[in-house]
Amino acid sequence: MAGGTPSRERQRPDWMIRIGRMVAKELRQLLRDPKTARVIFVAPIIQVIMLGYAVNTDVREVPLMVVDHDRTAVSRELVEVLTASGYFEHVATAEREGDVLAALDRGTAEVGLIIPPRFSADMSGGRAPAVQLLLDGTNSNTATVAQGYAGQIITRWGTGVALHARGAGGTAEAAGVDLRVRAAFNPGLESQVYNVPGVIATIVLMMALLLTAIGIAKEKELGTLDQLMVSPLTPDQFMLGKTIPVVLIAMVQMATITAIALFWFRIPFAGSAGLLLLGAALFIIA
Repeated sequence: MAGGTPSRERQRPDWMIRIGRMVAKELRQLLRDPKTARVIFVAPIIQVIMLGYAVNTDVREVPLMVVDHDRTAVSRELVEVLTASGYFEHVATAEREGDVLAALDRGTAEVGLIIPPRFSADMSGGRAPAVQLLLDGTNSNTATVAQGYAGQIITRWGTGVALHARGAGGTAEAAGVDLRVRAAFNPGLESQVYNVPGVIATIVLMMALLLTAIGIAKEKELGTLDQLMVSPLTPDQFMLGKTIPVVLIAMVQMATITAIALFWFRIPFAGSAGLLLLGAALFIIA
């Protein structure tokens, strides 16, 4: 090295010096190319934002058609409870069940609610009235989620009405079994809370593989791979020199897109940041 080797570098083992210089070369080679720099820093941000919105299985404002044979305040209250949740939008009222089936076929409605006669009388009399829910199964995910939402809303509303009808002293036995399910993780069951962290892991995995491939391809393209193979570098040192820069860059990418998840998508963070970094480092290295 011209001008002499710094004393601190002379104290290091030869293998550490070789790996350090290889890492410095790789970082300069990856970051000085504007196209590669955009792939490293811009592409992950665009991907996490696009996929965070695209991979969304939440169901909102599902078109609902109602056939109300009871026509009482109680039956209207049931429809209002469904639409007030935000999951369903009351788009039409029909007189016959056949109209609901036709609307489902045309796609003007995705859910049909049929309320039978004497619905209110059965509720006040302590009997368990049955309502019919018809769903368009063309989109199985929407149908399944909408069915779950409707079932929970109707069950919760029916239990409250039954308790109110029996007075404040009503027993749980008289009102039936009140089953309440609470999700310990993501209690709102928002799809972004599930999907965005998975998108982060996928992007980091893809970028780590891509950057490693770019590093090898550039050596081949520039004709410097043969020079490296005849240099004092051992295969292990060559591999570490190619891997360590990618690990460092991937950790920066991971921190950047995690910040986007926290501040842009408002993904809640509960846990240890240090443990997250350790797990991310092991994942990237692997």
